[in-house]
Amino acid sequence: MKRSIPFALVLFAAVTAFGQSPEEQPARGLGVVFLGFDSGDISDSGLLILADLVRREISIAPGFSLVERGNVEALLEEQEMRLSDAFDASDPVRIGRLIGARSYMVGRIGLLGTLYIISLRMIDVETGAVTRSVTEEFIGPLEDLRKPVRIAAQKILGIPGIEVNQGEFISVVTDPPGVGVYVNGLFEGNGPVVVRVPAPGKYDIKLTSDGFKPWSQNVTVEKNSTFFLKAKLLRQERIVDERTRALQDGRVAFLTFTTVYSAAASEALLYALGSENVRLYIGLPLLASPLAFFGALRATDGVVMNSGRSFMIMSSALWGSTWGLAAAVVFGADAAPGETAGFPPAYAGLSVAGSLLYGGLSTWLTAGDEPFPSSRVWLYHLGSVLGSFLGLGVPYVLGAESPGIIYAGMLTGSLAGSATALWLTRDYTEGRNVGNVASEGRRSFPGSLVDIGPTGVALGLPVPIPVIAASGNGLASGIYVPVVRARY
Repeated sequence: MKRSIPFALVLFAAVTAFGQSPEEQPARGLGVVFLGFDSGDISDSGLLILADLVRREISIAPGFSLVERGNVEALLEEQEMRLSDAFDASDPVRIGRLIGARSYMVGRIGLLGTLYIISLRMIDVETGAVTRSVTEEFIGPLEDLRKPVRIAAQKILGIPGIEVNQGEFISVVTDPPGVGVYVNGLFEGNGPVVVRVPAPGKYDIKLTSDGFKPWSQNVTVEKNSTFFLKAKLLRQERIVDERTRALQDGRVAFLTFTTVYSAAASEALLYALGSENVRLYIGLPLLASPLAFFGALRATDGVVMNSGRSFMIMSSALWGSTWGLAAAVVFGADAAPGETAGFPPAYAGLSVAGSLLYGGLSTWLTAGDEPFPSSRVWLYHLGSVLGSFLGLGVPYVLGAESPGIIYAGMLTGSLAGSATALWLTRDYTEGRNVGNVASEGRRSFPGSLVDIGPTGVALGLPVPIPVIAASGNGLASGIYVPVVRARY
């Protein structure tokens, strides 16, 4: 709540301070009473302390005399006046003659952001006119407000030879707050901050913060003044470090594939929906390709897109698109004898759905800050193909003839084989050969189904190896499939 001094209270203070006879004033100089500061930003106790500093300056100033607060009640009783009569401001001449004063001083302290504004006015009691006024500015902690208050008091009293230079400052307010502030390359704190500079002149201001674009400006600070600066920083796009850039060697191939695939997928989607509009078949790919390119460009900015990950996503999307072709074969989509061969639209939609499903899963599975090994991609697809064969062979052995059962077995086997291959190769890292690598620099052996070592038993993925061996009848070829391997 703002605290103010009513004019009646002003005159009350004047009466208390001039509880002396008029005859005593000329010998001591012009009598002045300071009525105190008015402020809504400083506590009452703080205002009293600062007011005492001003009164002290009046008491020691040449040509002025400070009249202390005295027996107000006795003075009023002597003049047979009521308190309310003395507070009546309609007759300043009468009151001035009563207290023997010619001037009184009032003050105000305001706070504008981090800037304190100190104003003093000296008012003639007889006329009510302001005879002198002074304004002083200050930036700094509240406890250092004493010096500018004394400087303002000495200025209004006309005391020569005092040092009134406050200094030069740069006040920086930032949005968001907490931004690092640098002046001529030196860190001065986090905004908002007030920096005192050694001398007037030009200064280079730089603002930095994580996640925001750097901000800089050259400012000129005048003598005994404060340069106010308010800056709003813009958010910074994700910065790609050199390591991530080095792991984006597969990004170009992925962007190329995405552009071409989007055109082909849009054509297949129109065919699946049974559209016969030629303009759509021409216009949709022209629209989908650039949108897919720029979307993929933005999505892969700052992420690891090594050749292994790109290969995984692209090959998975192509593998998923074959499920429409597989359905056409399994469900007998071939034309009957004498009919023109065709491809049902539903299977085209199934190909698009399969490619999106496999491509999306691969994108999610390969996400991370580490490169995805190319060796895992081959084993992933090997597991998917082997799982498809297994899913096809089991219904065949059991004598199932339903196309739906056969197709479901192939799809289930493919998914199970892919998941199994990914799990078995979970410890692979970029640069490792296909097959398990023995620890402590031992020789690498082909992978086996069961690996027994000093640390226990582990399951692995057997890698078939072609073998050519000499026999009694000449050379014999075959395939070596390691099933169990023991290390000790």
